[in-house]
Amino acid sequence: MSDPKPTEERRSEIVEAARTLFLSKGYEATSTVDIMNAVGIAKGTLYYHFSSKEEILDALLSDITDNMAQAAAPFGDNSELSIPDRIIGVIRAINIVGSKDERMLEAIHLPQNALFHQKSHTLTIEKISPIMVKIVEDGISQGFFSTKHPESAVHMALLYSLTDIGEAGGDPAELAAGFVYNLERMLGAKEGSLNKLMVLFG
Repeated sequence: MSDPKPTEERRSEIVEAARTLFLSKGYEATSTVDIMNAVGIAKGTLYYHFSSKEEILDALLSDITDNMAQAAAPFGDNSELSIPDRIIGVIRAINIVGSKDERMLEAIHLPQNALFHQKSHTLTIEKISPIMVKIVEDGISQGFFSTKHPESAVHMALLYSLTDIGEAGGDPAELAAGFVYNLERMLGAKEGSLNKLMVLFG
């Protein structure tokens, strides 16, 4: 079934309606009928754009991580900032505290939604890694870093940054200090050169 509205416009309407419903009712309690009714479309129109509710959620997660990447991108090329400040800018961009995107991720990051939790982390790493690698490569050219493995170091750093430090147990301050210390080792930076990153854990 064709749709008289432009594809991107209709897909956006469906995704935004699903976002509202997932937040108010929860993912599991929201049906495709609920989404159709919220948008005011027929079943055929919904399935013309999305094959399932999970595919709608995938599109929503992609939108959220696109927003993160858009917010983080300016720090990837900002040579006026120090290397630590650029890293801080990127990490703050992906930790979307207080936004509707944060509420959406919290709603699906429940134990029963482990698959979606993993999908959101995978997408975030995929879209943010190139930005962070650019910073690390600039750091290498400046003599700030000396790693031979910038991509893997960035991947591990992002995995940690997407984890709630409180879930790890132990003293949060000690965990944060340990992370910064080990990040310096991974990137081949001088000890203490990334201490500014501790502001992220305050």
